[in-house]
Formats: sequence, structure tokens, C-alpha cells
Amino acid sequence: MLRWMTGLGAVVVAAAAAGCGSGSSGGSVAVPQSEPSSSAPAESSTSDTIAGVAANDHGTKDVSGMRTFTIEADNYYFDPSVLKGTPGQKLTLVIENTSSTQHNFSVKEQNINSDLDSKAKVTTHVTFPSSGVLSFFCEYHKSEGMAGGLLTSGGKASTSTSTTSPSSSSGGGGGYGWG
Repeated sequence: MLRWMTGLGAVVVAAAAAGCGSGSSGGSVAVPQSEPSSSAPAESSTSDTIAGVAANDHGTKDVSGMRTFTIEADNYYFDPSVLKGTPGQKLTLVIENTSSTQHNFSVKEQNINSDLDSKAKVTTHVTFPSSGVLSFFCEYHKSEGMAGGLLTSGGKASTSTSTTSPSSSSGGGGGYGWG
């Protein structure tokens, strides 16, 4: 019986060790000039720094020439996380909270601060910066990476990324910038 329990202990230890692994990759990844909206599964996200704010990155969408666009606010991320537009472009932004948690949409430099009740929508108006990237975030969950950016097209955007699970935290280096 002792031999059987020792064998069982080894199986339990091996299973626990396998569950502790983390898949993490670093490096600089260029974001294409025109990239379709993408969404990472809820089980994993990419951690980036966007306009100096740590963010759970759920893709980039080129909205150049659009007048209205809808983004999703979910548990600790915006989808897409980066909107790419033209200098000075005005955009009516509909933010749809698809989670059961209250969120917020804030752009400090444009005095935007709108609460989003659970399963609700809010409409606001943003203006893309003349150059570079401007941060937006949820004031309640910014520290959990719920942030994104308004990126002016024509610049170069790059980011260092790492893939994490929602329960782990990672400080992604690099960030969206311009060249």
C-alpha cells in the first residue's frame, strides 16, 4: 500500500507542476498599417504598454474615414484595444459593456469620463491626436490593464508583448509609439 501511495504522490506532484507553467514570449512586434479587429480568447490576453499605460491588448482596428465605431468593454479589456485613425479625425464611439461588471470609459486629455452599467452602451465623441497615441482606460480597472489607445495613422506602432492568463499579471515593456 505504501508503494501505491508513493506512486500517487508522484502523479499529483507531476500534475501540479504541469499546471504551473506559463507561456510567455517577449520581443518587438510590428503592428501592420491596416490590421483587422482581432479578439483574444477570454482565457488569455496579450499584455502591452499603450500610451504609457499597461493594457490587455485585444487587437487594433483601422477606423480611418469612419464616423462611428463600436468597441466592446468586457472583463478588464477593450476590444479592439487600439483604434487607428487620421490626425484630427472625429469619431463617434459607442462603447458596449458586455460584462456583468460596471466599467468606465475615460480619455483624460479630452475630459471624457463616462460610466457603463452592466450590459449597457454609452456613446461619446473622441478626436484623434495630431500625432502619436492617446490613452483611454476604465478608471475602475485601469490597474488590471483595462486600457487602450487612439493611434494616429502614418506613425509606426510596435509593442513588446507577453501572453498571460487573467489571474496572473505581467508588466509588458515597450509600447505603442510613433516614428
